[in-house]
Amino acid sequence: MGKYFTYNGKQVGFVRKAIDDVVLVEEGWVSEVQNHFGKRSHDKLLAIPAQILKDGGFPEVSRAQAWIILLEILNKGVPESLQDASSDESIGKGSLLKDMIKAPARVAAAVVDKSVSTTVSAGTAVANAGKAVVSKTTEVAEDTVEATADVADAVADAVLGEDDGSGSE
Repeated sequence: MGKYFTYNGKQVGFVRKAIDDVVLVEEGWVSEVQNHFGKRSHDKLLAIPAQILKDGGFPEVSRAQAWIILLEILNKGVPESLQDASSDESIGKGSLLKDMIKAPARVAAAVVDKSVSTTVSAGTAVANAGKAVVSKTTEVAEDTVEATADVADAVADAVLGEDDGSGSE
């Protein structure tokens, strides 16, 4: 049988479920996790605050100190960023492990997307630069053709002795 808790961490009855958003937790889940720690060690769980403190430059803590730190954090209720009313009140709708597995893939995808975006941007910049060079080259070629045609006309007029339109020959 499941127990219902508010996001503040207080246990409530079934009727409260109709009034507030609640979190359903099966009693068997709690027992299973307690048995796991009882048979093995709490060290993996206690290593989390110990490592965070070590990384922050704090002195090392004992196992009991790490436990109390976890209690202080966890007794504050469920952070808003973890709340999902559509799945928290049901069994089998959670996706914590799937989300944890996907996290490295999301990071890798973001790196690939950034790399592809950068490559495409660089390719676009090169293509635009190429267009500019072609456009400038075309302008220069057109100017050269016009100048050459003008010179050819002037030479032809001089050789043939044609009137240049100025009234003098």
